[in-house]
This record gives sequence, structure tokens and C-alpha cells, in this order.
Amino acid sequence: MKKQQPDLNRRSLLKAITVGSAATAALAVSGASVAKATESNISAKNSNGYTETAHIRSYYDSLRG
Repeated sequence: MKKQQPDLNRRSLLKAITVGSAATAALAVSGASVAKATESNISAKNSNGYTETAHIRSYYDSLRG
């Protein structure tokens, strides 16, 4: 009697689905934290504590380029 060989394609598919769902969850969480950070930056600009002056803007521009 022959032993059945495991179907490696099926195992690869199951591994890919597991990894893909974990990656999707990680992206969803990081996307939510980016949205919260953006909201907090907008509210920080409206407060009296931090003001973005021309000097600060030019510094930020130098970091981007």
C-alpha cells in the first residue's frame, strides 16, 4: 500500500492566507493610528501652545527634500 504524499500546494495556500490576513490586520491598525495622529496634528495647530512659523516650515521642508 502506498503512502499519500502531502499536498504541498494546499499547505502553501493555507500559509499564504494566514500571513495575508495577519498583514491586513497590521495595515488596518497602522492606518487607524495614522489617522489619529493626523487629527491630533490638526488640533495642535489650532491650540495656543504650538505655532508653525515660517522658520519652522522651512526646516520641515528641508527635511522632506
